[in-house]
Amino acid sequence: MPSRFAFRQFYAGDLGLFLEDGEIRAKNHANLQRCHQTSYQEINDRRGTGVFGMPCGGVVNDYVPFYFSPLTSFAYTISRGNVPLRDFEGRELGVARNEDRIFFVCNVDVFAGSGLEVCFSDLALNSNSGSPKIETNLSKLETHVDWSVFDEDPMVAGIPEIGYGGVCQFFRSVATPAKWHNRSPKRMAEFLVRGSVPLQYVSCVVAKTEAMKDSLQAVMDASRWNIPIFAKPGCYF
Repeated sequence: MPSRFAFRQFYAGDLGLFLEDGEIRAKNHANLQRCHQTSYQEINDRRGTGVFGMPCGGVVNDYVPFYFSPLTSFAYTISRGNVPLRDFEGRELGVARNEDRIFFVCNVDVFAGSGLEVCFSDLALNSNSGSPKIETNLSKLETHVDWSVFDEDPMVAGIPEIGYGGVCQFFRSVATPAKWHNRSPKRMAEFLVRGSVPLQYVSCVVAKTEAMKDSLQAVMDASRWNIPIFAKPGCYF
């Protein structure tokens, strides 16, 4: 089976916070991380309810969410300047800028036998996706997620340094052919880790530009971590 990778996008200014804490924490974690927020409030609120049955218990906001590629409909929406950037207190700081977004990237294989509680969905966990199904058995990852919408040509966004071959350039749902009717929510299938993700499970950090990479490297060098940082403009719209 091919290795699959999970991507978590966040505001570049928060890298130092994650490095200091040594982990990425869920929204509902008892020890909150005072990081910036880039999301729609109504979706966040919904993910804080029991509307989605989580097989490991709790609600979606008890988990750290990742997507299976950097190119999703939400990433596109951010790139178009349609999503606000807020501080930890909820104060709006303007729109989220694509140039300021970076990714943590994890090889999903490392979570097998880790002792962490993980699960994954076949669709985005939001109100517009239909009825997402959530699975906990990593051995079923290849059949539970519709990888055809990820693995078709033309492929972009590869990170050969960690073995990530990239993803199909196109992500929108279209009327024809029928197999693409629900492509957008399928491309936002989620990989979720309950509680927190220790940074030892992160394969790399991805930035859009060399300038951002250099800025992040200074933050990394000042920490106890040595996670590789790559400039990969192909991972962005």
